[in-house]
Amino acid sequence: MENQFLDQDAQNYSNASGLSSLDKEYLYTAAKWSRFLGIIGFVMTGIVALAAFSSLFLGSIFSKLGSDNPYSSGALAGLGAMMVFIYVIFGAIYFFVSLYLYNFGTKTKLALNENNSNALTEGLKNLKSFFSLSGIMAAVFVAIYGLIIVFAIGGAMFMR
Repeated sequence: MENQFLDQDAQNYSNASGLSSLDKEYLYTAAKWSRFLGIIGFVMTGIVALAAFSSLFLGSIFSKLGSDNPYSSGALAGLGAMMVFIYVIFGAIYFFVSLYLYNFGTKTKLALNENNSNALTEGLKNLKSFFSLSGIMAAVFVAIYGLIIVFAIGGAMFMR
């Protein structure tokens, strides 16, 4: 019985790359979708860059609106600068996430088409980087949300 499974495994992994045809099909499909999502990510990064650029003008509008009130003009102008900073940070993160996804798709398709194990290694390296960056971002956002909840509860208790 065990030999039957070993023979079946040997048939599945008989080619030089060590991947069965089903493995290659799954990787090829994942590569196509990751390239598509990478391209969409690049477009979205451009939109975030436009939003950052437009928030420069928003900061000047805020400072003009606050010019009547001497206590708020600096704060409103600073709000525009803070928005630019936030957009630039999110745009940079989004760019690298998209780049890793796109590179995974491109290198993996190349590896499967040319039976190139080095390209597959590079593609999987980009996939690892994508998941590492995504995991770090998820941990940071969970921590930020946790702090927001703690401060909201503290603020609610203080307001009583």
